Amino acid sequence: MNTGFGLEEAVREARAATGVPGVAAGLLRDGETVFVADGVLELGRPLPVRAETPFRIASITKPFTATLCAATVGVDERLRALLSHTAGLRCESADALPPAAKGLWSYSNAGYWEAGAACGAPLDAAMRAQVLEPLGLAATGFAEPDYPARGHVQEGETGHRAVRVDSYPVARWASGGLWSTAGDLLRFAAHHLDGAPAALHEPQAAALGAHYALGWWVRLHADGSTTLDHEGSVAGYQSLLLLVPAESVALVVLTNSWRGSGLVRRVVESLGLLSRAREATDAPEQIEGAYELDGVEASISRTGAGVAVSEAETDPVTGTRRSLRYPARPIGDGVYAFAGGTLMSHRLDFPRPGLARVGWVALPRRAR
Repeated sequence: MNTGFGLEEAVREARAATGVPGVAAGLLRDGETVFVADGVLELGRPLPVRAETPFRIASITKPFTATLCAATVGVDERLRALLSHTAGLRCESADALPPAAKGLWSYSNAGYWEAGAACGAPLDAAMRAQVLEPLGLAATGFAEPDYPARGHVQEGETGHRAVRVDSYPVARWASGGLWSTAGDLLRFAAHHLDGAPAALHEPQAAALGAHYALGWWVRLHADGSTTLDHEGSVAGYQSLLLLVPAESVALVVLTNSWRGSGLVRRVVESLGLLSRAREATDAPEQIEGAYELDGVEASISRTGAGVAVSEAETDPVTGTRRSLRYPARPIGDGVYAFAGGTLMSHRLDFPRPGLARVGWVALPRRAR
């Protein structure tokens, strides 16, 4: 992997290309760190983003919760299933997945609520005592900090609208409630590069052309390298924490926009930290149709060698309905991807007839 391309150039070019209001990024390499910040905390209020600006990190909270479980109660069979999204729970409730999805990997915030509850109450005190304070993460926590970057959701086709009310329910904290900074996240990454229990990084289930461990995606690349990563997306924030263990490299990119994944992808590709998914022509049969589960909807139609995808879901914090439309192409093993499939959020697959994993959730085909 080539990490020689400068972080500052990558971040500023990516922000210019995407129009994201604000971004803070950091790169750890050879024991040294470099940080870049660009843009504003909120459109219309031109306070600049700084390297120490806190952002909501959303589901990047999940490796923190897995780390807390390992440090407190250990990881028994039940916790392993919860932390690897293989406990058979729906995304937003402890109800069982539909029979068509039984035994499959399917992303579940509810599983992390149960896992967090097992680690001691209240969760914020346990997280602070067992993870944040031992690792020196003073800028990370569940309480809203002073002068954070404000999330922005889409306004019209190309605009942004700041999220004025941003209250993350306590019951959801374990799955995505943390605020943090680029510096704290690189310190957390350093712990996982050298010091965290190896069991947290062991693959537990295959999905979307990769594997999921305990709070981390695990990817084996064509050059033999392995990466660990997790994205976060909620309330107008999109972010990534990425580790390259063999090279002791870590990257964090934090944005305050629902279009932030485009910026994140450009930075990752500029730095050469993730291989783009290979192009392939294999494709499962009979995948067209409408898929739905608990308010998450997707429509799949064929377009030559690929598919056209429409998906919609409701943000759990703001209540905003988010819709996406994109073309996707097969990249092998029944996986489809858009934007090259560099980020795991840019992938979908069809693990069984009549079932699609879109937005990381297993969705049964809607009966006609």
